[in-house]
Amino acid sequence: MTPIKYKSNNLYVEGLSVEKLANDNQTPFYCYSEKYIEDQYQALKSAFDMEAKIFYSMKANSNLSILKLLLNQGSGIDVVSGGEIERALSAGATGKDIIYAGVGKTDEELTYAIQTKIHCINVESQSELTRINDICEKLNTKQNISLRVNPDVDAKTHVKITTGKAENKFGIEFDYIKSMYEIASKLSNVNIIGISVHIGSQITNLKPFKKAFQIIYDLINDLRSLGHKIKHVDLGGGLGVTYSDDDNVPTFKEYASLIQSIFGNLNIEVYIEPGRLLVANSGLLVTRVIDIKTTSQKTFVIVDAAMNDFIRPTLYNSYHEILPVKNNLGTSNKLYDIVGPICETGDYFAKNRNMNSVQVGSLIAIKSVGAYGSVLSSNYNSRPQIAEIIVQNDKYEVIRERVEVKDMLTRERIANWL
Repeated sequence: MTPIKYKSNNLYVEGLSVEKLANDNQTPFYCYSEKYIEDQYQALKSAFDMEAKIFYSMKANSNLSILKLLLNQGSGIDVVSGGEIERALSAGATGKDIIYAGVGKTDEELTYAIQTKIHCINVESQSELTRINDICEKLNTKQNISLRVNPDVDAKTHVKITTGKAENKFGIEFDYIKSMYEIASKLSNVNIIGISVHIGSQITNLKPFKKAFQIIYDLINDLRSLGHKIKHVDLGGGLGVTYSDDDNVPTFKEYASLIQSIFGNLNIEVYIEPGRLLVANSGLLVTRVIDIKTTSQKTFVIVDAAMNDFIRPTLYNSYHEILPVKNNLGTSNKLYDIVGPICETGDYFAKNRNMNSVQVGSLIAIKSVGAYGSVLSSNYNSRPQIAEIIVQNDKYEVIRERVEVKDMLTRERIANWL
């Protein structure tokens, strides 16, 4: 059962009304359901009849409380930068909880990761492999690695979030992967323990997964026959979520069954790296209507949130359901554009959307913003960075304070010659 629902025409997150949250906190703000995230993690974990280690892909939502919540559930953390390593450690992770991916790791970041003794680095290129070995030699240590394969599989998802085609920047080309393992095996300061693949995000059909996983299965057998010890297979993330009632996505059980059918008898540890899957539908962006503007062409509902707070609709043309917090003004036959106050036409959350009636001062909630929401926000137009709140049953806590303009200005200086 979803923890975000109406009770007597008032929208609730778990046992707390959104209206109360808005009375206590300045809009706009993000709000997350703790129960939803816990339930998603446990449902995914229990879908497997084999052992599968979950590493939460923290780029989806890197708030410290979200990380701590998932660490408490038993999750590891998938990171893609030195900053994310630092965040994960601050939330209570240890090095062994962390896998480090990403196509552009600097020497500074690699040194930090190696000194942190992270569980594994997913290597993206021969030059990166050489740099890891050189850094380890200087530090007189060895680092566990896996090599990320680009299997040239089309994930059939948005072009900006597909990562497994040959034309994408990610991973090592399939034709070169065996020679890369041979090169790695001759380096004295790296320890090959696995293989990695990730073909994209928001994938709503199992066929691309099946194609990629079968390629990896055959490759593991080939690598083992060549003497390489492949102890784990990191299958990345990518399983999609529902953003509307019309969306159809595979169930956790169907996804787990596919993985088990291919890797279940391979005597190998399986890692998965879900991000969006665990947190997307935990979150609301709560915003207030500041004006309703009708022209000969459109009716615009102008709210106090903007594209700097939540950029997915204009960046990906993504759909997000939008609800009135108090559903008491009846239905409307109008089509609305829900827009923000930023001086760009791209500042919108929905276009030509049918929505129950609202008025100036009404609160509305944008759904499914728990992933790639706050983490993609900015201060464009010198707008404050908005607060994040987490709800547990009938209580809440602000887990990131609103950052006002005066706070932002303290980090800037006027050049002394001006």
